[in-house]
Amino acid sequence: MWKEMKARFTVFYCVMDSDPRDLDISGYLKLFEPDAQALTDALLQIAQTSEVLTVLKASAGDYSVVYVVPGEVLGVQCKEAYEFLVQREKGLSKVAEDIVGKNSKGSILTGALVLTGIAVLFYIGYQYHALSEINNLLLFIGIFFSVLGGALRGYQKKRVRASAPRHRSE
Repeated sequence: MWKEMKARFTVFYCVMDSDPRDLDISGYLKLFEPDAQALTDALLQIAQTSEVLTVLKASAGDYSVVYVVPGEVLGVQCKEAYEFLVQREKGLSKVAEDIVGKNSKGSILTGALVLTGIAVLFYIGYQYHALSEINNLLLFIGIFFSVLGGALRGYQKKRVRASAPRHRSE
């Protein structure tokens, strides 16, 4: 069940097939193949004037173009659409990393380190016949990091319907 959190900023992210030339957007920042820092700077700049931001990503041949727009853009046909509820400005940089895709390498490395640590703990537990204590410790550590990780991230991500416009009840 999706639990609403109190958000300071709302970021709508839309992946489009084509350039948004037909849309009535103004006051936007246009970025070509942005990295996480450039997108963070653009989000922070737009967040100075608006608590609702829209990020439109369109592929233009071999590269992608990202538009950061103040407010919500209506009438957009998205291939994929996400909504980020951000609690603090620091969370905007995490959203930018998520949009750019920087988190995928870090999460693979983190997952590999966690699995290695679990394997070492299981070996030690097997070797010294303390498997039940190790299992309890691993369960506690897993629950602790899952709760703490969500709180430290600073935002919630939700996939929204891309084919239909948003309804007032959503």
